[in-house]
Amino acid sequence: MKKILLLAFLFCLHTQLFAQTDGITYQAVIIGPEDLELPGVDSAGNYLPNATIAIRFTILNEVNQIEFQEIQVAETDDFGRINLLIGDANNDEFKEISWDGTPKDLKVEIDFEAGSDFEELSRERLTFLPFAFHRNITATGTLTVDDRTFLNGELQVEGQTNLNDALNVNEQVPTYLSGTLTVDGATSLNGSLDVNNGSDTNLTGILNVDGNTTLNSDLDVLNGNTTLNTLSVLGQANFGVLNTTDLTVTNTTNLNGLSLSVDTSELIRLRRNFIQAGLSNESDPQAISDHAVVIEGGRQGLAIKVNGERSNNTNFITFFDDESTVPWGRIEGELPSEFANNADYVFDQSSLDFDIYDSEVDAGFALAYEVIAAAQLIKASSDFRACVGLGGCLASPGPADIAFAGVELISAAAQVIFAALVLDRSYDNKAIYDNNKLTFQGVTYASGAGDYAEYLQREDLNEKMTFGDIVGLKGGKISKNINGAERVMVVSYKPIVLGNMPQVGHEDEYEKVAFMGQVPVKVYGKVNIGDYIIPSGVNDGTGIAISPKDITLKQIKNIVGVAWSTSNEAYKKSMINVAVGLNKNDNNPLIEKLEDKIKVQSQEIAELKSQILEIYDVINAFKNGDSPKGNFGNDSDGELVINNYHNRNYEVAHAEHGDIVYWEVTREDIEKAFEMAWEQMRLNGVDVENNYFWKRIKNEPAYKDALIQKLQSKLDKQLHYHKSVFKQD
Repeated sequence: MKKILLLAFLFCLHTQLFAQTDGITYQAVIIGPEDLELPGVDSAGNYLPNATIAIRFTILNEVNQIEFQEIQVAETDDFGRINLLIGDANNDEFKEISWDGTPKDLKVEIDFEAGSDFEELSRERLTFLPFAFHRNITATGTLTVDDRTFLNGELQVEGQTNLNDALNVNEQVPTYLSGTLTVDGATSLNGSLDVNNGSDTNLTGILNVDGNTTLNSDLDVLNGNTTLNTLSVLGQANFGVLNTTDLTVTNTTNLNGLSLSVDTSELIRLRRNFIQAGLSNESDPQAISDHAVVIEGGRQGLAIKVNGERSNNTNFITFFDDESTVPWGRIEGELPSEFANNADYVFDQSSLDFDIYDSEVDAGFALAYEVIAAAQLIKASSDFRACVGLGGCLASPGPADIAFAGVELISAAAQVIFAALVLDRSYDNKAIYDNNKLTFQGVTYASGAGDYAEYLQREDLNEKMTFGDIVGLKGGKISKNINGAERVMVVSYKPIVLGNMPQVGHEDEYEKVAFMGQVPVKVYGKVNIGDYIIPSGVNDGTGIAISPKDITLKQIKNIVGVAWSTSNEAYKKSMINVAVGLNKNDNNPLIEKLEDKIKVQSQEIAELKSQILEIYDVINAFKNGDSPKGNFGNDSDGELVINNYHNRNYEVAHAEHGDIVYWEVTREDIEKAFEMAWEQMRLNGVDVENNYFWKRIKNEPAYKDALIQKLQSKLDKQLHYHKSVFKQD
């Protein structure tokens, strides 16, 4: 059976005032828990020498609550004694015990295995101790000290502390406040103010700083305004609302708020200096990092709203450089009443009006061609012979004449239809343009540059070109040699819009070539406004001026543009402002064909006049009693013999110099002419299956029938006109 006996229990006050550790001395002799085995009867109550044990000290208050507790491990000496200092193991908590005179007990527990299986050894009341008397002072009244009070330890005040005079903390000793410091009057700090551990400093009033303010971390201004004259921030600064006269930021500025509002009557300037010591000032115009301002994020870019209405006097964006104080370009407002001030609008209107004029000319030529073709068919369906003797004879026209004249009429009719379609489309295009201009009115772009250009590759990469050179376009590449060129163009000087950017590293293989607008051109000799500019013919990039009245068909296809400036230098080259891009060459193939056709018809008319003169000679010979030369097939009965050609209807008109028989042009003739014209078109490479005119002729019988009736009506009118011309008086 285990026994726990206390041989001696002593404790007393540790009275050394200057000792390092405060506590209560505890001495005891430990009796072993088991009897000593001896022969006969075992011996009980023996002390426990040289053993390791654990002692747990607990101080409890009058309501049995623990105010202090610690565990100490001790070694018994040869006689089983231990000598400990209560409070040595947990001295900080021991010093916090309030010795206020209320009852306190000391409970001692022991564990012989030096573990956690403690058994109570004793519990004794702690009565009056000199240690407690000198340790804490408990007073229920007023403490008045007439002289100085020296406190070698901490001063702990549980209630409010009122200081009616100054509080001096000397010898640079820190003052620690774990709670709130409330100062009703002014606070003067002759040294620095450090707020540590990431703690907040809250100011409800104004903070006046006469000297420099250094913030090594963030400054957050929330739920209020910040009014500053000059603020220099070397690190990061976060602002809710910032009102300042001058704000200088020498480092990166990040504005992470929902919006940025700048309300000022003065100029807002953003400046970026690319010049760095030892580095070139060249930048890559295609690199986003080489621009002064980058706006990114969102689905849209930059929105600009100005006061008042949009007009030509309102510039939304204006472009300057260091060379001039005059702007090089602008994006300005525009009202419908100001369209005429827009050079692009005037140019577009001129182009559209020219297209209409061009289409009207095409239609006029087509109608004229159709009239000529109808006359040719009337001519082919009639024949004229002088009446000789008692009667005259008239041979019928050959079928080939009528057929081929019919083909010519069908071709002319097709040209009339196509010309009408082009004219309608020209009017529609102008109406669409005018409607869109009104619908999408708003702003216009104005620039000192005057043309729209694209990058085009040089045919000979070693050929040198400069702006104003006239070049020929062949298969998408340009050369000063215009022989065989598909189109004649000009190297641009300063385009307003530039497309077809070349690949990086190949820029030197390309030139900016004007497609439409105003562009300076190298021209040799005198130039008048309105002259056509065409290549000089020596393939050196220069041009010459040709008056519109002197232009030829072969020169029309090489027109570069129209001169809008003059030069009086007869033997020098000048830079002439030329309007390029008008579609003046679209009619050239048709005009050339018409010219050839007119030449052929003029020749036929000349031959016809020659035949008429021969007939006059024959008539005169008869009148003079001479025998006429030639055989005219005179019948014995004196009747006019008419060969009834395929039972075709005819009319006989009595003209001054003989009778004219007009053979009927039948529907079959026109049908045959359609077939021959279709085949002729196909042989000449026309896609008749997908051609607008021939597709309708083939697939729409009603359309074809209406066209045949229209042609027959025109033939009737032409016939009546023809008869009225040759009718006898």
